[in-house]
Amino acid sequence: MKSEADKQVCLESLGAIFKAEGITHFTPFEVCAMRKAKNAIAIPPSKYWERIIPALKLAEELRAIVGPLNVGNGYRPRDYNKAVGGSRRSQHIQFRALDLDLVERGVVNQETFYEEACKIFLDRGKELKMGLGLYRPWRGTRIHIDIGYSFRHWEKEFTKLLLRSLR
Repeated sequence: MKSEADKQVCLESLGAIFKAEGITHFTPFEVCAMRKAKNAIAIPPSKYWERIIPALKLAEELRAIVGPLNVGNGYRPRDYNKAVGGSRRSQHIQFRALDLDLVERGVVNQETFYEEACKIFLDRGKELKMGLGLYRPWRGTRIHIDIGYSFRHWEKEFTKLLLRSLR
């Protein structure tokens, strides 16, 4: 287990990678916070650090279109992932996934957010090996994206309808 000082050094190192990659609106703290564990921080293995960059670049792209976004979930250690009901094959464990929340909620913002995520999925999802999860409107304004594992989506009926309408 890392000390608080070690975690801070890791967050700073990860921050340098984010900065070098042009990630300006998301912080290492956000992508490493375990919110259901009172914002405890879990640092992924350093060999995973580069894996989150494509998802963060996509998040930056979405942010430019829909406005401010918060990271609801980023890295999850396996035991924490299990405790919060995550899939055994969750890409959060591999540091490839982000759950993103709209800061400014509202039906128009949510529709735009979902549509823009779907457009990216339709245009470049296969090439990016993108995973997309849209949470139903009554579950809030959150999407899941991951890059680099496989081309897929879930919340099948809801997502299928929206994808079909955009084709």
